[in-house]
Amino acid sequence: MVRKAEGDRGETAWVEVLDHLGEAVIVLDEQRTLRHVNHAARRLLGYEKDQKIGGRCKLTTRGVDCENACPLTFALEHDLDRVEDFATAYTAADGRSVSLSVTVIPFVGESGEFKGAVEILRPTEPRSGFFLSGTSTVSETLRERVSTLARAGGDVCLVGEPTVCLDVARALHRFSGLPEELFLVWEGSWSQINPWPAGTVYSYEEGADCTTELDRPEGWRIVRGSPESPGQSTFEILVLPAASELEEDLSRIIVSWIEELAPRATVAPGALETLVRVARDRGFSDLGGVLSTALAVAGEHVDESHLPVDGYRTAFIDELLQAPKPLAELEKRLLREVLERCDWRMQEAADRVGVSRVTLWRKMKDLGIEKNS
Repeated sequence: MVRKAEGDRGETAWVEVLDHLGEAVIVLDEQRTLRHVNHAARRLLGYEKDQKIGGRCKLTTRGVDCENACPLTFALEHDLDRVEDFATAYTAADGRSVSLSVTVIPFVGESGEFKGAVEILRPTEPRSGFFLSGTSTVSETLRERVSTLARAGGDVCLVGEPTVCLDVARALHRFSGLPEELFLVWEGSWSQINPWPAGTVYSYEEGADCTTELDRPEGWRIVRGSPESPGQSTFEILVLPAASELEEDLSRIIVSWIEELAPRATVAPGALETLVRVARDRGFSDLGGVLSTALAVAGEHVDESHLPVDGYRTAFIDELLQAPKPLAELEKRLLREVLERCDWRMQEAADRVGVSRVTLWRKMKDLGIEKNS
């Protein structure tokens, strides 16, 4: 690293180079103190052009992973020359959470001592999920409302079908700029949740009331799903539109849903028309079951032969009903298929089926799913 000195032309040169870069860059010294934050990084994090920025990096950026999963620490401990595309979130000057993909490049001396590091910050657009993927006025209004609630940071009650509430709850979490692993589904006790860093806890119906108990860790947000609007509530209430209100968006929503469940899968036009009718006539929860079954049977292309003929029966369902525990067998087949499509990358597979990595691991253990079995 170039040491700071008044009038040092060498330092002036590299500062000017960094400030002319289009990418956001932060330079740290051997004490992990910010030496320089270039113009792009200042804009990204909400600092004025000449505003003084100093102190240790974690006290300035206030990243959600600084304490427990610092990529720079990881690189140094494992003797890596860089860590690329680390998904995290930093806190901007005005308190906003900024979702980022960070590349960290440490510098070491000839004897291995740490000399400093460069961080390259690339903003990432949070995934909205399938339910917010529409382009109609209804969908755009809903997406803006979810974004506003995400920035506000308070507790939210989503009123709608379980499948839809879970998807929108994840969108709220992502729009808050928090990493995926800090979105948790309520399992009955706050004692099972690490108090820091704070994230989002989601629950539906009966489990939802339990999450308001007094020993909630500081900073954690609750998103509750409910089939009907509560009366008086301290939660911000958001009533989600029914399928009938999203008529012009149903095809786009279904295609987005399929892409989340199976990224390489496609759907035939005739099958898509049938799936739109299922959503319109029977709702999104039934549609979710039809999609899961169809993708388990079809592989990477869904056509009409993979869908229920009379709305209820398929050969695949008859086959499952012969198993001692049909629901467990269906879940086992679905999870194995998703794991294989993700090449057994656990976090990616967990994201595809909408559970945490820990929950996926537990389900694999309970269902006897092993990579070489």
